[in-house]
Parts: sequence; C-alpha cells; structure tokens
Amino acid sequence: MISIIIPTYNERDNLEELVSRIDRALAGLDYEIVIVDDNSPDGTADLARELSSKYPIKVKVRPGKMGLSSAVVEGLELAEGDVVAVMDADLQHPPELLPELYRKVMEGCDIAIASRYVKGGSVAGWGIVRRVISKGSILLAWILLPKVRGIRDPSSGYFMFRRSVVEGVVGELDPRGFKILLEVLVKGKYSRVCEVPYTFGLRRRGTSKLGGGVILSYLLHVLELSPPFVRFAIVGAVGTVVNLAVLWMLRYGFSVMHEIASAVAIEVSLLSNFLLNDVWTFRRRRRSGFIQSVLRYHAANLAGILTQYGTSVSLHRFLGVESLMSQFVGILIGFLVNYALSKSMVWW
Repeated sequence: MISIIIPTYNERDNLEELVSRIDRALAGLDYEIVIVDDNSPDGTADLARELSSKYPIKVKVRPGKMGLSSAVVEGLELAEGDVVAVMDADLQHPPELLPELYRKVMEGCDIAIASRYVKGGSVAGWGIVRRVISKGSILLAWILLPKVRGIRDPSSGYFMFRRSVVEGVVGELDPRGFKILLEVLVKGKYSRVCEVPYTFGLRRRGTSKLGGGVILSYLLHVLELSPPFVRFAIVGAVGTVVNLAVLWMLRYGFSVMHEIASAVAIEVSLLSNFLLNDVWTFRRRRRSGFIQSVLRYHAANLAGILTQYGTSVSLHRFLGVESLMSQFVGILIGFLVNYALSKSMVWW
C-alpha cells in the first residue's frame, strides 16, 4: 500500500481536485490518503470527511496550527502503507508524478524526491528573491549537513520513501516548520536516493505560507540537524563574544588588572558555553545531574582553560600584546582541546 500524507491548513478550495487527481494517478494501485489538518477554520477537515465516503481517506484534526512537518510525523502514526509519500495540498505538487516516484521506489530507491533542480525540473512564476532564498537554503544545507550533499533538492516538500527508512527513528524526528525531508535524510536509514524532475507549479487558490518566520525556522532547523562540532563551534563563537565583552568591561571599564580580568572572563564564558551546549549542542545526552555536569565540564575544559589563560597572560605580560588580542589568541588555541574533552567526558 502507498500512504500519501497531506498536511492541511485552509486548503478546502484545493482538496477535492487534489484527491480526485490522486485517485486517477494511482488507478489500479492500493493506496490511502492521510489528511492531517491543523483545525482549519475554512472547513478543510469537514470536506475531507465527506470525501472519505468516496475515496480511501483518513482524517486527523489537530487542535491548532502546529506546523507542516510535525503534521507529517503524526500522519506516519496513522499511515499503514509500506511506501509513504508526502505532498502539499495546494496543487503545486502535481499528483500525476506519484506513479513515477513509486516506480523509482520499486526499482530500488529508498527515497524518491520530486526535484525542482535536476535536469528537466523547474519552478514556475518565481521572482529573483524567491529563487535566491530557495538556492541559498539548499546551499546552507549542503554546507552544514554532510548527508544531503549531492542531493540537488534536499528541501523539496514532495517525496516518497520506503517505510523502513524511518522505522526505529520516528521518535527521533523533531522537525521545525516545513522541511520534513531534511529530517528524513539526516536521521533515516537508507542507501539510495533518487530525484525525479518536476515543475513546481503556481498556487492557484489560497495564499503562500512562506514568510520571515518560515525562513528563520528553516535556519534553526538546519542548525539543529548539523553535526555537534558545528553547533559546538557556534556556541564557542558566542562564548568568545561573552569572554571578550567581560574582559573589556573589567579591563577598561573598571581598570582591573589583566590577570584577574582574564580569569573572570574565562569563567563567565565557560558557564555560558556549558548552558548553551547543554540545551542545544548535546541536548538529551547529559548522563548526570546539573551540578555534577558543570563540574565535569570544568574538569573536561581544564586543559583548555589553562592553555587559554596561560597564553593570554603570557602574551600580555611578557610580549606586551594588548589585553583583548591576548585573550582572543588564547581562546583560539584552547578551542579544539575543549571540544574533544567535553564530548568525551560530559556528553559522551
């Protein structure tokens, strides 16, 4: 069976045409449609229930607008198919492509992606800004997510996959916003990904859901999926700013001697880094209590702390290097030591 998961919010005007086209496209195949609706005020769920008397449709209504990707995850709980497709309800994803995606899966592809950016694919009616945003989002994913490199359209919202790809990892899917495919590509179990060209059509009814909040959500999502080293480096950059800001305030605002200002700045940034790493970089991986982990973090970073402090004081005291520059050089030298020991001793 093919299960087609369709998240909806205010898509009543598109739903009947979409369902009838899916039915024609998959004529002769065993399929079901799983509608996950975010309590649309336009009556999308009511129409879906009406259509279920004619088509194999399941309907789940959620209490509010909770996001497309989380709707897909909930749809997986209802879906019974060995093969799962995900598509939008706005008719920009042509249902007529479903048989080709299915054929690719049957030929051995674990994931078949409807791609705008392989040869033969395209987008219709996009302006330069929308194109730049789309290409930029893909470039960001290529840079930060090694598993999606080589995939031309990893942010596609239209794809099909074997259910085995997500078996055992559904509970680990933690999607933000609209790009559930990134979660599947990064966390799923697969060997082969295929891309099928298609034209991403114009929305004929309703309004686009792309906005500043969606873009920010995508950025945060990619960062969440990035390898721990990348997140650790970002936290380190924040800690560097905290470190230097505290040093500057103590040194030039209160005329504290460099040796004391450096030590205080290192400790403040260390606590800042621990909190950010604990809630983000190594989230869910802490094996001990908070205080014990703070102490472990200090112990794990002891070599880096001593390296940073010794470098900073030596540069300033013996070579006459300015305080902020001395501290910055010390931070750089201690960074790699901090990462290696923190990962092995605190969030192993």
